[in-house]
Amino acid sequence: MSRLTTSFIAGVFAIFAGYCLSSAAEVPEALSREGPALANFNDVTVLAWAGLEGVEAHEVHYATFNGNSTAVGKIPGALTVSAPGLASTAQSLYLATTPPDADHSVDLYASNDGATFNAVGPLCDVNRCARTLAAPALAGQGAILHAAWSTPNGAIGYATYINGVWSIAAQPIPNARTRPGTGPTLALYQNRLYVAWLAPDGQSVSVTSAALPVSSSASWGQPIQITAQSHVAPALGVLTVPSAGPNPAAQQALFLGWTTPDLTIKFARWDPQVAQWGTSASPIPLPPGPLTSQAVAFNGFTHEVNQECIFRNDLAYTGDGFGHHHRLNLRQVTGGCP
Repeated sequence: MSRLTTSFIAGVFAIFAGYCLSSAAEVPEALSREGPALANFNDVTVLAWAGLEGVEAHEVHYATFNGNSTAVGKIPGALTVSAPGLASTAQSLYLATTPPDADHSVDLYASNDGATFNAVGPLCDVNRCARTLAAPALAGQGAILHAAWSTPNGAIGYATYINGVWSIAAQPIPNARTRPGTGPTLALYQNRLYVAWLAPDGQSVSVTSAALPVSSSASWGQPIQITAQSHVAPALGVLTVPSAGPNPAAQQALFLGWTTPDLTIKFARWDPQVAQWGTSASPIPLPPGPLTSQAVAFNGFTHEVNQECIFRNDLAYTGDGFGHHHRLNLRQVTGGCP
């Protein structure tokens, strides 16, 4: 594993009682033509991306952000034709790839320390295997790993990984259809599993959810459609933000993000009180102007520092770069917990 120093541009801005620090980092050695994957593991931010090696398949790289420096590594033997998926459970960090094979399978890798990944095997149960032409989505809940993917005909399949065993739903998510080459996204919020996908015409994003545990395809609610023009997969994430009112306090909220045709990033926020999505400013400060042509990734987490609870919101995207390959950017907001 190599060591890489990143350049940080930091500024302080107040959004609620306490402090809030905003920072931006670029990983100069990280170039990709796909969007990044983002997760937290053991209070460390982890990014993963499809590297430059190979014509049809690319090596898989990752970086861990902890303090003012970054450790960068490569997963031995891992090849992917699309962006990887990334998520953590209570015990492990998981990464999913789409290897260059005729079966369009999904391979899983796991790490118990966030630095050394081992091959777990394909995403298969005793009856079937996941097949996809796009980046798979992962989300962790305690010791359980959830996965979703777009099938070669545009449906969205899903599965759970418990005690080292996959269980793939016999039927895809009802009323969910996307482009075969565009994957879905997953997030966990208020004991529900949310999944979002881009409409085949690229003019809207739909979101549905199911109470945990997801028992069958009938568990999923009726999808809610949001007007959102894009050509790449959307993103879902839970972030800590100020609440409304004269004395705002921090709270966790579910956000939907998407990349627009003019290369900007737009957001919507879920209001559980009225069960509706509403347009939102960026929950993490972003520079003006065009930012990316690829899918973005964001999430948030809390941890203790010197016996004080701290939250961190992360957003990653591929910005300017060389030719069709773009440098990886990470923006973070850190502050006191709710």
